[in-house]
Amino acid sequence: MTRRKEVPTFFGEVQLKGERVNVVVENNTNPVLFYRHENGQLWQGDSIEWLKSLPAESVDMIFADPPYNIKKANWDTFESQEEYIKFSMLWIEQAARVLKPVGTLFVCGFSEILADIKHPASRFFKSCRWIVWHYKNKANLGLDWGRSHESILHFRKSKKFTFNIDNIRIPYNEHTLKYPSHPQAETSQYSNGKNGNHVWEPHPNGAKPKDVLEIPQDLVEIPTTCNGMHEKTPHPTQKPEELLRKLILASSNVGDTVLDPFCGSGTTPVCAEQLRRKWIACDLSPEYLDWAADRINRVEEWSIEKWMQYDTENIKRRNSIR
Repeated sequence: MTRRKEVPTFFGEVQLKGERVNVVVENNTNPVLFYRHENGQLWQGDSIEWLKSLPAESVDMIFADPPYNIKKANWDTFESQEEYIKFSMLWIEQAARVLKPVGTLFVCGFSEILADIKHPASRFFKSCRWIVWHYKNKANLGLDWGRSHESILHFRKSKKFTFNIDNIRIPYNEHTLKYPSHPQAETSQYSNGKNGNHVWEPHPNGAKPKDVLEIPQDLVEIPTTCNGMHEKTPHPTQKPEELLRKLILASSNVGDTVLDPFCGSGTTPVCAEQLRRKWIACDLSPEYLDWAADRINRVEEWSIEKWMQYDTENIKRRNSIR
């Protein structure tokens, strides 16, 4: 499947899906509308102030890839870890406020960073799961443990949170496919001693997803964004579209609103647009927002099923060259 590299044209005229709105001011902290689209908006400014301006219980899902406090750039530098935790609690409290009761907040980060965030943030939510995003294509040039994963905290605002398990099922392993139908033993946790004659059948869409986000087909991981990928921008911490599509499919429905308070080069709104969701996002950098707007303007009008097929074909392609 071929992806667009340029904004589409019609008889030589560029067909923009949205429009840039305001004259950009560098380092502007007061939120201003940057880009308007029929399905969403990009805002420039301080993310916490922007979140405060939004109505309570107005969005269905939030994905946040916040600063990590690892001095990757000026926006990723804090005086201390204590100051970083205070900053994190400010934006997470506002994120919880704007989430609907069925809503989910995903927070991406290194495990050693999120370990400081999970407990104080949990008071705003009903429950949380710790997800591991595994990758193998990261260069490990230092003298410490090589990094091959990041973590994602999955905060749920209530017990009745949106989770579309059938949209993100994974292929069964070879053993399961070799013996696809078998009776449940009376000792099985699923029989409770009552279903000894029950025959288990594999689900037609695959197995339930695991909390380690590898995409099986001999366990191929979701790689980090790297040179040569269609979606790559110069952003230093850009997340892959394949990862965001999986999370959006899991925790939102068509027409729902997906929010990203630190959208960078726009992967979250791009994937929300691909999957027929509404979206709203913010970033402090006008340069990053320019990249985001350009990417949104290039989104292909594919069906959700075609995007899922696109990811499946990429998994098979990666398998074939390993």
